[in-house]
Amino acid sequence: MLVVDHISKTFEKDTVNEHAAIRDLSITLQDGDFVTIVGSNGAGKSTLFNAICGSWLTDSGKMMLDDIDITFMNEHARAKMIGRVFQDPMKGTAPNMTIEENLALAYTRSGEHTSMFSRAITKEKVKFFRENLARYNMGIEDRMKTKIGLLSGGQRQVVTLLMCTLSVPKLLLLDEHTAALDPETAKKVMEITKQIVSENHITTMMITHNLQQALDTGNRTIMMDSGEIVFDISGKKREQMTVKDLVALFAEKRKKELTNDRMMLG
Repeated sequence: MLVVDHISKTFEKDTVNEHAAIRDLSITLQDGDFVTIVGSNGAGKSTLFNAICGSWLTDSGKMMLDDIDITFMNEHARAKMIGRVFQDPMKGTAPNMTIEENLALAYTRSGEHTSMFSRAITKEKVKFFRENLARYNMGIEDRMKTKIGLLSGGQRQVVTLLMCTLSVPKLLLLDEHTAALDPETAKKVMEITKQIVSENHITTMMITHNLQQALDTGNRTIMMDSGEIVFDISGKKREQMTVKDLVALFAEKRKKELTNDRMMLG
C-alpha cells in the first residue's frame, strides 16, 4: 500500500521563478492497484514520481509505503523497494555493461539475495535470467553478453522492466515507458508490462499521454493539472468512460480545455 498524504513541493521559493509543482496532493494505492496518470505537460506527473522516489524531499506532507515511512528516506534506500522505468530507453541501465551484468546488479540491489544470487555472475544466475527473458519473445535471451547500449529501444525497455521486477518491488513506477518506441514495439512492451504486473501482483503507477491507453490499462485513472489531482476514477464509471468523456470531465472540473501537443486523444 502507498499513502501519499498532503504533500507539497515548490521550487525556487521566494524568487521570481517560484513554481508550485505539487499542491497539497494526497493519494492512496491499495496492494495490486494499477493506476494510470494523465495530464498536460507541467501537470506534475513526473514531479510526483520524483517525490515518491526521493529525488528530492517534499516541503510538507507524509508518504508511507506499506508500514514504512519513506518521507525523509534517501533515494538509494527507496530504490530497494521502488522500481522505475523511464521514457528514455537509455536511462535506468548501464549501457556499457552486458545484459547479464545489468540484471545481476539489479537483482542483488535489494540486499535480500545471497548464496546463488550474490554479486558473482554464476551459471545458475545466467540460466535464471535467460529463462525469464525468453518468456517475452524479444530475441535477447541468447545475447546475455551483449552490452545494453547495443539493444533496440524495445529490447532495452524489456530488460529494464525485468531489472525492476526480478526482485518484486513494493511499487513500480512507469514514466511514459513506451512513449519513445514505435507503435508496434510500444504495443508489445505494454503487453509484457501488463503480464509482469499481473503475475507478480505489483502495485503500479503509469504515466501516459495516450488517453485511450489510460482507460484500457489498470483499474484506476487519475488526471493531474497544476500539481493537483483533478479526478480519480475507477470501477463502472471508468469502464463506461470514453476519451471524449475524459476530456469533458476535465473541462467541467477545471473550467478550461485540455490542450497538449503530445496528448493522444484517440
